[in-house]
Amino acid sequence: MAMEMQAPLLSKNYLVIFDEMNILNLSSLSLWDLGKGKGRVSTYLPIKGFVDRGHNVYYITNHVSQQAGCFDGITVIKAKTILTNKRQFLDIIVYPFTLLCFLYVSIKICRKHKPDVIYSHTAHLSLPAFILSKIFRAKYVLRLYGVSHVKSMRFKVSYLFLYMAFSLKSDMYILTNDGTEADKVALSFGIPQEKIYFLKNGINKEWSTYPINSNLKKQFAPNEEKILLSVSRLANWKQVDWIINVFAKLLKIDTNVRLIIVGEGPEKKYLKQLSIDLKIDDYVSFVGSQLQANIFNYMNMADVFVSMNALSSLSNPVFEAMICGLPVIALNRGTTSELIKNGENGILIDDEQLGELPRIINNLLENNEERKRIAENGRKTILEQWPSWEERVKKEIDLIENLVDNKV
Repeated sequence: MAMEMQAPLLSKNYLVIFDEMNILNLSSLSLWDLGKGKGRVSTYLPIKGFVDRGHNVYYITNHVSQQAGCFDGITVIKAKTILTNKRQFLDIIVYPFTLLCFLYVSIKICRKHKPDVIYSHTAHLSLPAFILSKIFRAKYVLRLYGVSHVKSMRFKVSYLFLYMAFSLKSDMYILTNDGTEADKVALSFGIPQEKIYFLKNGINKEWSTYPINSNLKKQFAPNEEKILLSVSRLANWKQVDWIINVFAKLLKIDTNVRLIIVGEGPEKKYLKQLSIDLKIDDYVSFVGSQLQANIFNYMNMADVFVSMNALSSLSNPVFEAMICGLPVIALNRGTTSELIKNGENGILIDDEQLGELPRIINNLLENNEERKRIAENGRKTILEQWPSWEERVKKEIDLIENLVDNKV
């Protein structure tokens, strides 16, 4: 029987006495990137944590998939910009309109609810957040979820906004340790070390104790086939097409294996067609986006997890796989090697080794003891070195309260 579970909940045993704050968030992200309860949780959970701590939270976004309204105590307001979420270079062309739109919507909120803190959750909204902080004498926080490398036009456009974001003085920089070395980028722009808080995402540590969903596993592996798993947004920088191509070669070695791909995104149609063109679609299951709270069901029943992220594999799905005792094979990009030690708690693949990957996966699938050893070491690494979501959220809220109280 499938185990039901809510999205990560934060205990209220850490509540402290602090004056109620008004927190304004400007973002081009939705609270959940794949629909409520699905996908990225690193935006939603800290914001929800402020609500749980007794603060008033306003979230202004222009993301097309995010509805306006009150969600779990978070007041969401839509900024109706043009050409939203289309192409990066269009962001520059329409930027003056985007700036005015966010300022117009935000000023209406700020006049009614004077902000204590203004967050910019994306680099290109740093300018309106900065302006608002000066007008309303609020603390300004730049919150980035990683940085992009300048390797294409898309990333060059991102760099222009990143340059603007780091050129504007923020009271605090909260940067995600996702393997893209955002802290070093900030330092290269002359940001003082004492203003940078380089935080790891949290993990649901209780997942380490959950049993296998035998009914679900039987659905995907009725003849006890081995299961290869990928969990990510289906976007080009996640390089799920690499996984599909490797899996096609793996099937030439052993056909008693299946690939499950969890996620949604702009590349889904292409990826499905790729599996058809490679004549492996009978072996590949696209299960779409899943409630984040139920991802553990797929992690627990799989045999090997694969991440081919172009920037870094220090991502939540990798942490979740490891906490569930699932051995991880990851591309050695960014600072992934700071978490995964090759042959100890996972397997790292350098670019020049990609041709060997089918054989490496097959060897791991055939060696039950080796898989178990790597998986247990991975689980131990996350349990010992990574914060729980409760700890991670508490850290951010404490930082902001101390900032407003002039303690940092």
